[in-house]
Amino acid sequence: MPDTSDVPALLPRRRPILLIVSIGLVLLVVLKSMGRLWWCRCGQWYPWVSDAWGPHNSQHLADPYIFSHILHGVFLYWGLLILQRRIHWMWVLAIAAGIEAGWEILENTPLVIDRYREHTAALGYTGDTVLNSLTDWLAAVAGFLLARKIGWRGSVAVFLILEIGCALWIRDNLTLNVVMLLFPIDAIRTWQTGG
Repeated sequence: MPDTSDVPALLPRRRPILLIVSIGLVLLVVLKSMGRLWWCRCGQWYPWVSDAWGPHNSQHLADPYIFSHILHGVFLYWGLLILQRRIHWMWVLAIAAGIEAGWEILENTPLVIDRYREHTAALGYTGDTVLNSLTDWLAAVAGFLLARKIGWRGSVAVFLILEIGCALWIRDNLTLNVVMLLFPIDAIRTWQTGG
């Protein structure tokens, strides 16, 4: 008969993993029920789209904004750090996964889609496909795990590298995205569109 003395110790670790997987499945169901497409209407299957301002952005598996979602996870790790003193870090990861899933749902509502179109350079933005949202959500989970692994200094370095790199590459990043959503600045929009 196999030794099962360690089974109870493993069960608590499995519960947050099951919760995280469940959150991902709920995210898929909610987005699909909101009328989001599974994949790009064009019918082509690109795992990566590098044109952040083109019609395929947010319609395939990954795009340049995946780096912003990695930073979501980094911020969630540090923002929820106080909880890790009270509960196991995997439960905190589940909370972070739930928060990010909530953002993915909110991001694909008409309110936020219209806000992006009206106040940012994303004039043709129609929201994310279900699988793009899932990839973004997974990137945030990965960002949380990355921050846990590399610590505070490493997280600051990753933040600076990704923010500066994306600003130079696509003229957008997490910081600019937040600024333009909350307090649109015409000069930034002009710069982002190459004007």
